[in-house]
Amino acid sequence: MASRLSLLLLLALVLPASGDDAAAAAAAPPPAPAGGASFNVTEILGRFPEFGLFSYLISKTHVDRDINSRNTVTVLVPDNSAVDWLLRRSARLPRAALVELLSVHVVLDYFDAAKIAALPPGKPTVSTTLFQTTGNARRRTGFLAITPTAKGGAVFASAAPGALVNATLKRVVAAVPYNISVLQISNFVVPPGVLTRPRPGPGPLPLPSPPLPRMKPMAIAPTPAPVPAPTKMVPIPPSLPLTDPADEDGDEAPAFAPAPSHGNAVKVMSWWSGLGVLVGTMACVFGYL
Repeated sequence: MASRLSLLLLLALVLPASGDDAAAAAAAPPPAPAGGASFNVTEILGRFPEFGLFSYLISKTHVDRDINSRNTVTVLVPDNSAVDWLLRRSARLPRAALVELLSVHVVLDYFDAAKIAALPPGKPTVSTTLFQTTGNARRRTGFLAITPTAKGGAVFASAAPGALVNATLKRVVAAVPYNISVLQISNFVVPPGVLTRPRPGPGPLPLPSPPLPRMKPMAIAPTPAPVPAPTKMVPIPPSLPLTDPADEDGDEAPAFAPAPSHGNAVKVMSWWSGLGVLVGTMACVFGYL
């Protein structure tokens, strides 16, 4: 029985793989050469268009150089949609903050599907990241906690207290045991304070403001002087006539007699004049008799 098992094992090692195993072997990167840089992370990611944005970021920030200089490393890679989501919400993200965030996704240890499955179930395993080596990590933000889940999954979270954004394992993209492993995760792992901490030095360039529209000069009419409101005249009632207190006990008399008008005085004078003329005429007549 033991000899039969040894024969089967020897055939499995000698005969070429077939079917899906052959395709996986063809897609896997070549074995690492001894000495010097054994891999190039951007070349590995270049075979997967869905990771083009992440590869672009680590190349522009030179994080890829730090990755390639390591002997053992695991790179956690979100796809283009997750990178686009972050960039749209952090359009003015400083370069230093972006370098720190990318460095958090470089674990200085080797993790593939088999090693993750061998971790203690339900218990987080703390690993050091590239961010920890920069000297800028605070309150354990340079460490990641890897917790295995059911069916070969895993949750990646910051080991710093107060971490809110975690990520889950989606698949193993590439692996060169025990040099580099590339794992796809659901989204970025954001330690507390990495994106929001104030940093010295110049920040991102401000976006230019659109020019204000030119306004044509307009003549402004002078303000007219206020017109005073017309004064409302209040009629004053005539005063009551004064009466003599002595007249109050006697017969009631009119309070005042109307003054004779100028026309009545002329009539009285004309009557007396006519009477005088008549008397004088009659005297003359009687004198002649």
